[in-house]
Amino acid sequence: MIGLWRLTMWGRMPWVVVLLVFIVIDGRGQTAVKKRLVVGARIPLTQAANGVKGELQILKDARITAAIAKQEWKTGEFVGEGEYGFAGFKEVPARNALIRVVDRNGRVVDSEDLERPLARVGAVHLYPNAMATYLLTVDCSAGFGSYSGPITYLVEVAGGHLHWVESADAQGKHAKISVMNSLKTAWKIVGAGSGGKEILQAACRPTNATMKTGDDFTTTYSRYFFDGVQWRVVSRTLPGFTEFEDGFPSRLHFP
Repeated sequence: MIGLWRLTMWGRMPWVVVLLVFIVIDGRGQTAVKKRLVVGARIPLTQAANGVKGELQILKDARITAAIAKQEWKTGEFVGEGEYGFAGFKEVPARNALIRVVDRNGRVVDSEDLERPLARVGAVHLYPNAMATYLLTVDCSAGFGSYSGPITYLVEVAGGHLHWVESADAQGKHAKISVMNSLKTAWKIVGAGSGGKEILQAACRPTNATMKTGDDFTTTYSRYFFDGVQWRVVSRTLPGFTEFEDGFPSRLHFP
């Protein structure tokens, strides 16, 4: 809103124009912030490999700078102060990120909202051929405890659309593949005999509410692999307490 005032001193002083600029505020008396989404990461896509010539993009809240993202990764919340310029997130929370496919004209072909504001994406080759799979990592940290952290999903783009990679367990039940990094959960990609790659994940969890000794915990070792038709997962669970800050467990633990 812009107000224009004119003042005079009974004809002795010339007309004086004063320009006043008012800040628009919201109903709570706080400066209103427009929470825009901007492209934070992009990976080229091709017609031959992905069914669309364009990009796979991650969109983020426009206020999240590189410094903010680095500072807040794995914290679970935006708690920084003025040094990083994001104290305002306490009043106006950050928007969750979004993943999308756009064609070369910028038209959105497919998109999906993510569950948290911070996300990263990278490409990996899990098959013997040149097909790319995209590792989408969403920071689902809770800020405390040892059972939460960044979660990575496997995404592929075919026919111009997003496809979330699923695995089938021994009972034939399908679920979206997701692996986590935290104090009590770790994963890594390793080579497979087929010439492709497989994924190993180890997760330590309590067996009851007491959690007084190592006997109150088990560790589940899971292996995700592509059998030529679909992704499958096999697991084995062993008693005992495990944390992974000192390194990934031996391959011998996995089925």
